[in-house]
Amino acid sequence: MPGLYALSSWEALPLKSSRVKACANGYSLSITAHLVYTNPREEPVEGVFIYPLEESEVVAGFEAVVGSRRVTFQVQNRHRAQDCC
Repeated sequence: MPGLYALSSWEALPLKSSRVKACANGYSLSITAHLVYTNPREEPVEGVFIYPLEESEVVAGFEAVVGSRRVTFQVQNRHRAQDCC
């Protein structure tokens, strides 16, 4: 099931709100989702975001914001990714 899970317990964190925008262009589909999760605990939680893909689906970029911290990545071709990582 897609969502944000607490790493220590694999418990799903509650989804507070969501907003999804989609744009189709030929065979391509772009989806932007704004998902807000809540932490029911008083202590900070380390989380893992899970979004299963079908074999023909591809993620080209991803951005997450936690508090004032922003984490972004873009998928590059395999050779460039192997060179830097």
